[in-house]
Amino acid sequence: MNLLIDTSVWSEALRRKNKSVNSEDTFLFQIIKNEEEIFLTGIILQEILTGIKNQKLFDEINNHLRFFNFINPTNRDHILAAQLRNDLAKKGLTVASIDVLIAQMAISHNLTLATYDSDFEKIAQNSKLKTINLEKYYNKI
Repeated sequence: MNLLIDTSVWSEALRRKNKSVNSEDTFLFQIIKNEEEIFLTGIILQEILTGIKNQKLFDEINNHLRFFNFINPTNRDHILAAQLRNDLAKKGLTVASIDVLIAQMAISHNLTLATYDSDFEKIAQNSKLKTINLEKYYNKI
């Protein structure tokens, strides 16, 4: 499965207290263990690294993340994201522009978004976005 990993999934693994990053109970660990194709984008990378005050840890995490597949939004992604956000607004759904752009990039690249964020579930119910959380993932493997 080709997965765009949302910040919520990275955070679960990287910002754990008293547990290892490789803890088997994290969604990210299961994805890596099953050798899924993992994708990142700039805004998710920025969100992951934001708030890491320890420069050594910042550099270490940044170094590890560079080995994953990286996608960039196109002008078309921005336009389609704006249209999607407008369509959601017509249905009374308010979603952050950044989340809609992340969703559109997943749609454009035929990726499933691995997330715990309920806003993406709202988008998925009203678009072509495919999402998966840990519970759904365990049911698929």
